[in-house]
Amino acid sequence: MNIKTMMKFIHYRKLPFAMMAFIIALAVMVLVNALAVLLKTHQDIEQTPYLGANTVALWVKYLEDGVDHSAQAQADRDALLSLPDVDVVSFATPTPYGGGGPEMTLERGNGQDEISVSVFYADEYFLPALDIELVAGRNFNASEVVPATAEDALQPTLVIINQTLASKLFGDDSPLGKTIQNAAQSYTVIGVLDPLVGANFKAQRGKFTLVLPQQKLGKWTSMLVHTNNPQSIQSLSQKLADVIYAQPVKRLLTRNEPLLAQRSLGLQKEMALGAILKAVIMAFLLVVFAAVWGVVKFNFVARKKSMGIARALGLSANRQMAMVTLEFSLVCLAGVLIGTLLSVFFANWFNEAFAIARVSNWLMLLIGIAMLVLVNLVVQFHLAQTQKSSLADIIYH
Repeated sequence: MNIKTMMKFIHYRKLPFAMMAFIIALAVMVLVNALAVLLKTHQDIEQTPYLGANTVALWVKYLEDGVDHSAQAQADRDALLSLPDVDVVSFATPTPYGGGGPEMTLERGNGQDEISVSVFYADEYFLPALDIELVAGRNFNASEVVPATAEDALQPTLVIINQTLASKLFGDDSPLGKTIQNAAQSYTVIGVLDPLVGANFKAQRGKFTLVLPQQKLGKWTSMLVHTNNPQSIQSLSQKLADVIYAQPVKRLLTRNEPLLAQRSLGLQKEMALGAILKAVIMAFLLVVFAAVWGVVKFNFVARKKSMGIARALGLSANRQMAMVTLEFSLVCLAGVLIGTLLSVFFANWFNEAFAIARVSNWLMLLIGIAMLVLVNLVVQFHLAQTQKSSLADIIYH
């Protein structure tokens, strides 16, 4: 097989071959970076845990002044617990997926950077309300929870942290019994849980979370209502509203929905982006296939007579097919190489601008192989069609 002759032919037909290389390079670049964005989107969704599948989040705003909000909140909880489908009611500020919420900056020794974390103020019913199991340690008990009426005089000294924060602070060491420190207070770690994300789970600090045993009750009070009947989760909201509005103090329910509905609402942009990217990738693949098909067909039409003459001069069909296949394979590999270099360039820009890591080298290699297979399938189809034609048809038509 004369490689020099083959390269001369590629140079002679440089326009269609250059067009094919450009299409392959563009396809590799777009697919690699589109997959990087798609993988980041799925990662964001998967890393946001499902919390409280049997839990409804209630946000109550009391409208009257001069009311003992703490006492009224306790009365509301008792009323909610009277419903047969309700088994746990927790005061939690904020609720998971609620957005916003307080934060704390933890100090670290040895010149290490400070860590910003999301904070939940909650009672001993917080973990049961979310069906969260502790990885290590124990839950708060009732005597350790600072009541709302004493929050100005007392501060919690215990804390439960999530596994992500435990690993960040203590590595592989057990965090139980150790202390964490902010500017004004130190806290002893009594438990580790996983999963738990901050209410503003899209923020960087949302992945580092701690729970303090303290009630925050006021004109705005948030509750987590857990049902012992999973089948009633969709119909429970109306029952909760009826109970809350039946209480004597005027109030407004600003949120009353299953907790997972808040999760879906918070992730709707990511879910929509994932669906759109999948559709765009499929449509782009069809466009690439059509473009490759057109370029290969144009190439075969242009070289039809020369292929017939080569056969007439004694070039075997197998050798001719091997030479043509190698020509297109070399052009395709050139396109894959150019597309890979372009995709790496744009991947670095995506990483700097949007914190989107580039896909693995294995995935890039798989995309390149897929492009090579696609081109060769199209080439083999047109070669088979050409080989079916007689020499007379090839030369004179």
